[in-house]
Amino acid sequence: MKFMSLFTLGLSVAAFSADDVKVVDWRVELLKEEGIGTSVGELRKALTAVPNVTKELEGALEKLASQDYDVREAGRKKLLGGGESALKWLRELEPSEDPELRRRVLNVIEELGLVFRKDRELAVAHAVKSLLAEGVAGEEKSAETGGMFFEWFGEGQQDFKKGYRLFGFENSSGRSGKVEGGRLVFDGEAGKDGDQRLVLKSDIWPGKDGFGHRFRVSATLGGEDVSSGAWHMGITIGRIRALFHPGMANGSFRFEQIDTRKYFGGIKAVGFQPLGDGRQWMSVDVTKMPDGDVRLDVLLEQSGEGGQRFTSSVTVDAADIGDLSEVSLDRSGRSGGKAYFRDFMIRLNP
Repeated sequence: MKFMSLFTLGLSVAAFSADDVKVVDWRVELLKEEGIGTSVGELRKALTAVPNVTKELEGALEKLASQDYDVREAGRKKLLGGGESALKWLRELEPSEDPELRRRVLNVIEELGLVFRKDRELAVAHAVKSLLAEGVAGEEKSAETGGMFFEWFGEGQQDFKKGYRLFGFENSSGRSGKVEGGRLVFDGEAGKDGDQRLVLKSDIWPGKDGFGHRFRVSATLGGEDVSSGAWHMGITIGRIRALFHPGMANGSFRFEQIDTRKYFGGIKAVGFQPLGDGRQWMSVDVTKMPDGDVRLDVLLEQSGEGGQRFTSSVTVDAADIGDLSEVSLDRSGRSGGKAYFRDFMIRLNP
């Protein structure tokens, strides 16, 4: 597979109706970032290409040492996209005599150690294979983009008044949100007890009334260890969200309805202290049962060697969760630490 890099969707929206949003195929944007063309021949070549990984990594490291921010950022993206190969290579390097470059390399190593890098690799592979299948079949590109959606928050934005790309922004807390440094940031500090939510509706993607009877939503997430217990963060499916408290000893997790704050299944200890700055990977598997009720299966996995895992499941009434037409990334509660999100993915019928 061609050497990975991060990517942006390159989208902007002024309203949040499917009629108003021109959906650009994220797969095409991703492969453009990778330097992979989307003709049948170029896609086939990408499937079989054997890159000179060491040479590409050396070039990326040289860029990381640059005094120019844009050049450094391009090098960082290349290294992050290298996955496990880049991580192994960087760990075996002799430390640079330049203290600033040593610091940057250590930051990249830390990021590469996170479990979420596998999602990026999955997204690149999916983009190549699904576009190739459509091209071979001679069909128009699928509105569902092959049943997968991927957003890594690569396009910085300081104002969410009009949302972010395909997402709407809901805010009852008086605190802002932004995208910077390849991550979504929901501010803490001053404000009132309320929610910050970046919401994707199914009529925007995949262009249907709902996400279907089976789908998975995942993201990498974490928050500052400030006022632990006073605020929480997580992923929402319909009107039910899966929340945990960053920085709280032994953790704390619950399923909660947005409108009523009603708990489902009680409060549970996760067995470890959730780390900050995007150090966990959370997935929510959604299954609509024959009777209309919905089962949610959550995995919260901590990054790094020896990372710990927490799982929890609940089945809720259809009336409580709603019509499965929206998902969101949430920060909820009082003032406190910042919440961070990266690599948001939806997979239909996983």
